[in-house]
Amino acid sequence: MDTRTRSIRPRLLAFAAAAFGLGAALAAGAEPPQCLHCVQDYYYCRDHSGNDYGTCANYFSNCLMDSGCPAGLPPP
Repeated sequence: MDTRTRSIRPRLLAFAAAAFGLGAALAAGAEPPQCLHCVQDYYYCRDHSGNDYGTCANYFSNCLMDSGCPAGLPPP
């Protein structure tokens, strides 16, 4: 009986499960593309509004809700 074949199969299955788990984690953690414009708009507002960060944060929150993105705090 060839023991090499028997020891490779469990390793291959473990590798396939790990690759699938990594792919699922990356897909779940990825931000939807329509949400990226909210971050870009927030940075633009912050750069051009002087010290009015509250208004930019409100625009950011409204953009997230209107786009169907998960709610969150504005980036630093």
